[in-house]
Amino acid sequence: MEKTRKLTEASLLTAIFVVVTIISVGSGIGYGIYLDYIVPLFYFIIYLKCGSKYTVLSAMSGLMIVFAVLGNPGTAIWASQGIILGILCGILSEKKTSLMDDLLLGTLIGSIIMVFIDIYASKLIGYSFIQDFKETISYMAKYMTKNVPAFSNFPPEFIHSYFSTVFYVSITLIPLGTVVGVYIIGLFVGNRLNVLKGETKKKYNIIRHFRTFSRMTFCSRNLFYIMIIYTMTFSLMNKYGIKTNMAYVDTIMNCFFYSGLYFLIRDSVAGIQGYMLAKGKSMGQVRLFTILYLFMLLSYFWLAAIIAILYFMSIDVKYGLREFYGEKMATLLTN
Repeated sequence: MEKTRKLTEASLLTAIFVVVTIISVGSGIGYGIYLDYIVPLFYFIIYLKCGSKYTVLSAMSGLMIVFAVLGNPGTAIWASQGIILGILCGILSEKKTSLMDDLLLGTLIGSIIMVFIDIYASKLIGYSFIQDFKETISYMAKYMTKNVPAFSNFPPEFIHSYFSTVFYVSITLIPLGTVVGVYIIGLFVGNRLNVLKGETKKKYNIIRHFRTFSRMTFCSRNLFYIMIIYTMTFSLMNKYGIKTNMAYVDTIMNCFFYSGLYFLIRDSVAGIQGYMLAKGKSMGQVRLFTILYLFMLLSYFWLAAIIAILYFMSIDVKYGLREFYGEKMATLLTN
């Protein structure tokens, strides 16, 4: 009976997906927004409601029908990216991992998925989003160097490095924004539909009360240290000009670097704020520290990042900050 119910629900949801996709793509209304955010959100919910087996069957049959009706391989490829990201968010949400681990791992895996989908898209339809975006950034660099006096005073190496950073940060924001948005909205929608249970319900409650739990949630210690090693290694490779000469591999490595760096700084600042509160500091003092640290990041980015990460590591090891706040958060969630 349970299998029949899930099969029926998956079939109905697949039919809805097919109809809405054909209407959305065929009319051109919300083309990008729909495929980038609604499709992964839709399959996140299907995964939570129907399980992995029926979700995969739904995805395969849905994509085949959409492709057969529209005859557009680009739409099917783009939709497949959204479906995979949605299922990925569903899988991570059910794991007994921390919320920040889910978001970081989702972003890292999402970066790989995005690059591979772009490779297949370029082979089938002759268009590569990554290559096109990179050419746009290069054009902007040349244009601003020639037409903006402030840029013309800098050496070409600096201009190239600056716009390369802009390119890779912009690319990193795509999987980061998609995964975070789909994961968070999906849990709220899942709660409305009453399909959350176990770990998904726990993570929903953390997000729902994030103002309370923001200084208690961190990446796991192992993942935190792995990202430190990776960012250090990648920074040294850049310093000594070691590159792979493969555009897609470089894109993935840079996405890993900027995603990891963001979560390292985020965890470090949150941990220091939590430590200050545990030591009896007022909320006003914590806010003052945050403002001053933000100005320091803007002025001396690497120095500020290294200081925060090292200080957080020291207090975490000395006082067991992760364990302390893990127990406190578990107590608050059970009450």
